[in-house]
Amino acid sequence: KIDLFPHIWPKAFYDRMQTVSEAAAKYHKNRLKDLPMLVDLEMRFRVMDSHEGYKQFLTAAGPGIETYCDPNVSPELARIANDGMAELCAKYPDRFIGFGASMPMNNVEACLEEIDRTVGQMGAKGIQVFTNVLGKPLSHPDFRPIFRKMHDLDLPIWIHPIRGPQFSDYSTETASENEIWFSFGWPYETTACATRLIFSGIYDELPNLKIVTHHMGGMIPYFAGKIELGFDQIFYGTSKSNPQVVKAGLKKPILEYYKMLYGDTALNGGVAATKCGHAFFGSDHAVFATDAPFDAEDGRLLIRTTIAAIDSLEISKAEKDQIFFGNAKRLLKLN
Repeated sequence: KIDLFPHIWPKAFYDRMQTVSEAAAKYHKNRLKDLPMLVDLEMRFRVMDSHEGYKQFLTAAGPGIETYCDPNVSPELARIANDGMAELCAKYPDRFIGFGASMPMNNVEACLEEIDRTVGQMGAKGIQVFTNVLGKPLSHPDFRPIFRKMHDLDLPIWIHPIRGPQFSDYSTETASENEIWFSFGWPYETTACATRLIFSGIYDELPNLKIVTHHMGGMIPYFAGKIELGFDQIFYGTSKSNPQVVKAGLKKPILEYYKMLYGDTALNGGVAATKCGHAFFGSDHAVFATDAPFDAEDGRLLIRTTIAAIDSLEISKAEKDQIFFGNAKRLLKLN
């Protein structure tokens, strides 16, 4: 089994974040206190060993580097994170089958240079970005060179949601309550990000682009019918014509673009959600991922319940193998 979206902080990266700002130091200390496996390799190995044949593809835990670092500092932090993950993959190849490079997204030129460095020299198998960059959507023209480069390299982009309590639930308030920003805000972020990318024409421009969406595409599978019948379509279109799709100049029916995404199984072990996501993406675009170690059992809960959720799917063993490791091997170009 290849876990395509667990998280880690290489020790050197964690240490450097302690010096960036008071806010960065406080956040990372608080997270590490509750989730020591983010840095503690021995704990990580014990958790991994409790599941036979389980391997990880490394991605740095959020938030994005640009959240705490200005454009002059973020490239250094990205290099430290990526050097650390590359070192771990080289030292423990039986455990870590690769890594997605972290990007200093508030410095696009540095991102392009870091892609060249990590993919060309260090064997990175893709990059990780977040659904917005300090409030700017990934569909903004500023970021298109990054997508073009990854398309040309034929390597995936991992997209992780980012949204905090400062995103209020209602316009009369200043902060989100009851963890709505997380429970429902993160799936919304992923959905909004993917939708803006699609309507920007990115898949018509870059038809072989590979995007891995966290949490099985957010809201996309559950609301596929609502996506297919848009609001303007109800009043001004026809059953075969969506005015928003026509306005954007898209060449295919809208759901075909959403099905070009990859959805990971990091759904906290939700069986019904996994079945819904699989029904939408199919066995060829669903990939095993757990979000470990972000649970109350240092990752054990997420790994155990996610495996069980995939095993509950009424599909052949060959299709389950495709989800557990086959699609990952294809995306990462592994032997």
